[in-house]
Amino acid sequence: MTHRNAPYLSPFTLFLTVLLYFTVNTHLSGQEDYRVEEDGRFVQILRWQAEKNVLCYEVEIEKQNGLIWEKTLSGEVETDFFEVSLVPGIYRYRVRVYDLLGRQGTAADWIQFQVHLAKQPEIVRFSPQAFYLDEGGLSRVLNISGRNLTEGIEVSLQKQGMQEGGIRPETVIVERSEEGLQAFFNVEHLNEGHYTIYAVNPGGLNTSLGTFRIAFSKAAIDFYVSAGYRPLVPLYGLINELFETDIFPLGSYGRLSLIFSKRKWGSLGVELEPSWNYFHAKNDSYGYKVQAHMFGGTLTGVYQQWFSSRKMGLSFRIGSGLYPIMDYYFTYNTGKTEPTAILVPLVSTGVSFQWFIRKPFFVEAGGNYIHMFTVDDPSPGYLLPFIGAGWHF
Repeated sequence: MTHRNAPYLSPFTLFLTVLLYFTVNTHLSGQEDYRVEEDGRFVQILRWQAEKNVLCYEVEIEKQNGLIWEKTLSGEVETDFFEVSLVPGIYRYRVRVYDLLGRQGTAADWIQFQVHLAKQPEIVRFSPQAFYLDEGGLSRVLNISGRNLTEGIEVSLQKQGMQEGGIRPETVIVERSEEGLQAFFNVEHLNEGHYTIYAVNPGGLNTSLGTFRIAFSKAAIDFYVSAGYRPLVPLYGLINELFETDIFPLGSYGRLSLIFSKRKWGSLGVELEPSWNYFHAKNDSYGYKVQAHMFGGTLTGVYQQWFSSRKMGLSFRIGSGLYPIMDYYFTYNTGKTEPTAILVPLVSTGVSFQWFIRKPFFVEAGGNYIHMFTVDDPSPGYLLPFIGAGWHF
């Protein structure tokens, strides 16, 4: 094709958009940026925004050689892209427009890009073999060893049996030797399952290796044993009018928790809770004293929700039980009544806060609410605040 060489200023300015990562220190990436021929040769594709009323585009490519730019390639195309096969190096290109009359327009500014040698990555091994969600800390580190793990590599965990929904690390640090890397994952983004590890180098060459697990470290039942101080605070009920006191300070509890279902959204289990409280009060108006020992036993369902660090969490419980009230009698100036015993059913609910000061040792604090079913009307209800310590097995 022959064109007139008379200078001509186009009435429009050519607006270039580079669909590749074609700036210094970036890489060719994506299916639209290149293709691989059958002989293994990479063909890079330069694209720009098409203009109206254009006969053709002239493309000039120069390669940097020290402080100078050397002309490498030029050509004319009628399309809005130009295919080349360049060796690694730093390049620049510009595009000039010829209108329908073959008149030459103003060339656009030079655009610089870099071509890197595409390397086939390979994963040889990785550690650990699994991430455990019930361990402390907000970050999990996956160490990968292999070959050609270049800077800019993309790492992901692809759940087996799924085509989408891969988990990507927040940070990837590549060793200078390109034989290893560290991928840092946020525990909040991890979900249970079996995964394949994928790695994609700049240029699109990829590799994979599996199987990697995300799970809880203890598949069996977790045991929590704790004990502590727990007073009794009357809330309502006819029987509490006999005692005329706001709190019965003497009391204790024990707790055995069995957690058998652990998920990211929380853990489920059951708890057995024995307890003891001492009732003792004096009524000067009527001239009597009253006392009793209340032993308790409740069985509750429990839901645990741990915070991200896995060092602190909340437990919610609800259930029922039986409280035997023993050695219950009144003392008057003339003597005392015969001791009696009562077996009282009840319902219970509560919440507690747990803090692993140093695993497996933890402290806890919280409160329970109980409502007793007695012959009194109204039946009594109590608040049982507690503080204690325990051990996780």
